[in-house]
Amino acid sequence: MYDLIIIGSGPAGLTASIYASCYHLKHLVIGGALGGQLQLAPDILNYPAFESISGKELTQKMFDQAVKRGGEIITQSVIKISNNNEKVYEVETQDGKKYQAKAVILATGTERRKLNIPGEVEYTGRGVHYCATCEKFDYDGKICAIIGGANSAVQAAVEIAQAASKVFIIYRGSQLRGDPIWLEQVEKNPKIEVLYNSVVTEIVGDGEKVTGVKLSSSIPNFSDTQPLSNTSSTGPISTTSQEQSLTGRDQSAKLVSSDNNLLPLDKVFIEIGGVPGTALVIPLGVKMDQGGYIEVNERLATNIPGIFAAGDLVSYGLSIEQISSAVGLGARAAASAFAFLKQEKAPTLWGGSQIKRI
Repeated sequence: MYDLIIIGSGPAGLTASIYASCYHLKHLVIGGALGGQLQLAPDILNYPAFESISGKELTQKMFDQAVKRGGEIITQSVIKISNNNEKVYEVETQDGKKYQAKAVILATGTERRKLNIPGEVEYTGRGVHYCATCEKFDYDGKICAIIGGANSAVQAAVEIAQAASKVFIIYRGSQLRGDPIWLEQVEKNPKIEVLYNSVVTEIVGDGEKVTGVKLSSSIPNFSDTQPLSNTSSTGPISTTSQEQSLTGRDQSAKLVSSDNNLLPLDKVFIEIGGVPGTALVIPLGVKMDQGGYIEVNERLATNIPGIFAAGDLVSYGLSIEQISSAVGLGARAAASAFAFLKQEKAPTLWGGSQIKRI
């Protein structure tokens, strides 16, 4: 019997484990993929204490610290949470094992969204990928497409462009929504081309591998488009996001078939965000908000006693889908679980001592 089971081994779950160890709670972390979405981050620039670090490196550091503090971590997918006994929760994993605890922190994050278009399933792993940084050497010298327009898409484009010969960002909107630091890198990189107002309707291949994608929007005649500059002889000029997307396209125009909007390429990376991984707690009656995220109070407690949530799957008012916010929520969830289990406020931890607030 554990005091606490933490489901999810991303930043929120691993942080919750570190704090649970500090609170001397006997606990278990169960996660299907160590690090979760953190593993997919190519280059993290905004996490304190690291000027630049990859998601894989940060995952390993978090894991090592959690284990060093006494955390027990297993890599398995959880398939069911039940509470036949009101005071004990039972967690069942895919391998058929069952674990009991008095409290549960759900930190399963988000699951990758799919396009649900022809060819996506058929060519998954054969040119269609959801992890842009897992295939670095495989896309060396190849033509790649990133589908999406937010941070994950622009970061992936920058990373892939280090090795690929050409990278297209295919976005249904008219302006990318990434952080300025990433958008600047996209703009400066001559290998990266943005196709705005475009939707992929089909992924095509030769039966063995991806050979291209079909787009629903009409592709401009790139050969008539000259690269734009931010300055002119009379001073700075202003360009719309659509105009900016045409920069340098005269060279890439040769790649587009005007007959059926077919864009020949070798790799497709789908970076269109995720959906909260809340399916496990729906049978328990845990309340969700309109977006499908878990409703929690200021203590990250759900409407079911003993069930807490942390990370990207909680209501957007608390999570901003950043590593830093996930870490903070993981720490708070562990403190709240301690208070629930021990019926006393969690102590303030600082280094090797416990500092009381005055």
